[in-house]
Amino acid sequence: MIEPWIGKKIQTTLNERNKDFIVEIGKIRISIFRSELELENITISSKTEQEGIPELKGEIESIKIEGINITKAIFKKDFEIREVTIFNSSIKGKIPFQKKEKPTKVSPFKVRIDSLFFDKTNLDIRDALTAQTYSVKDGVLKVFDIKVEKLDTLNSGVVKRFDFNAQEFLTVSSDSMYTKTAIGINYSANSSTLVIDSISVHPNYPDYEFTKRHKFEIDRFEAGFNHITVCNFSLPGYFKSANLISSYIEIGKMNMNVFRDKRKPFRHVNKPAFQDMIYNYHGAINIDSIELINGNITYTEHDEKANEAGHISINEISAKIYKITNDSIYKTESGFLKLKADGLLMGKGKLTFLLKGRIFDHQNTFSVNGALAGMKINELNPMLEKNAFVFVTSGKIDAMNFSFTANNTKASGKMTFLYHGLDVAIKNKRTDDTTAIKERFMSIIANMKLMNSNPVPGDGVRVGIIDYERDPEKFLINYCFKSALTGIKSSLVKKQK
Repeated sequence: MIEPWIGKKIQTTLNERNKDFIVEIGKIRISIFRSELELENITISSKTEQEGIPELKGEIESIKIEGINITKAIFKKDFEIREVTIFNSSIKGKIPFQKKEKPTKVSPFKVRIDSLFFDKTNLDIRDALTAQTYSVKDGVLKVFDIKVEKLDTLNSGVVKRFDFNAQEFLTVSSDSMYTKTAIGINYSANSSTLVIDSISVHPNYPDYEFTKRHKFEIDRFEAGFNHITVCNFSLPGYFKSANLISSYIEIGKMNMNVFRDKRKPFRHVNKPAFQDMIYNYHGAINIDSIELINGNITYTEHDEKANEAGHISINEISAKIYKITNDSIYKTESGFLKLKADGLLMGKGKLTFLLKGRIFDHQNTFSVNGALAGMKINELNPMLEKNAFVFVTSGKIDAMNFSFTANNTKASGKMTFLYHGLDVAIKNKRTDDTTAIKERFMSIIANMKLMNSNPVPGDGVRVGIIDYERDPEKFLINYCFKSALTGIKSSLVKKQK
């Protein structure tokens, strides 16, 4: 007789305090001697409905509360609980994510829970106003030492330590353009280590359909990362303050494809230097090192005058980044960000790259040193013939070495580009033909202007000059590429003019 009465009392109290949801409790079991309370078959339904069905519905198999301090609960209105376990819970439906409300009061009483355990939780929540979606499959969460003061609000500061693992976490962007998925997530509070089997960023539309949905030209990213480990990382600290602090991050495998349609109008917006992006991050960043074991990147671009898209790739990439931080101590102390990488250009030529920049330099100065080993130049035709309308018929790169220093305004340096047997054919931009009279004549002129080797027999090595003014509307990769390109161009001809 007592248990049903208490169950109705709890249910009535919850419904009186909540204007948006209806709570129903199937059964309640009480053990005074063991200080336990168990609620079974709980449903939480939103009062707003669509075609007679609640827009949001939650179901919980049972909630077991153990180790209740009865004396404090009755006489002091303080609830001290040893453990709360929530079995087989699921929440499905939609709510307006953008709706701003005052923080929800957690409890009218003081509450302390030593351990809160969510066993097998499934979520599928959608935004009622946009395409944004959050989904969790088979999530398991254990939260330690929860302290809620009287009339405290629900915020990230309530949770200081937790363990978490899930089979899958998925989110769809509010504009429906991307789906981001993480598989096999495991975070341990004791080791402060986050391990994820795989992360993928998948566009929801094919290349040209994706870019068609944007007014201006934009990069379409498709990426996959496998075997990610983040060491000495506080996930609660990230949720609370967006802090990115870790001693070491390892990515076992990465595959990335980027597509851009240059036929779309260009949006003229200045982009910050990569250093400023780090400094202006709204949380603390202090990552000692990030290592990529193996990766592949393919960049595809459809030039505004081309019939088809061209592509360039770097394969079997291994890379390390050291000292990524926005710690203001480096405004007075000396510290340097470094990026070391190597890979195979078009899967053939060994490319090495070293970037080094002082942290908190007012001009955002950085230096780059790179080298490319021997490869046939016609391996670059998939990009050259579609984007530069030049087809390399013969030639080989013997070696390339370059170095330059760059800042917010300009890059300056030198390049030694050794090659031999270079011969090119000019393509018609409309028909892709290289054999018409006009194209043949232009090919002859081009081969007369371009030196077919460096060095030319009887002459010394021509040293290319790297001289490029930074385009504030482009990012770091474009800045480095265009800077190196000036060195290549100056190496191909005797007279710069």
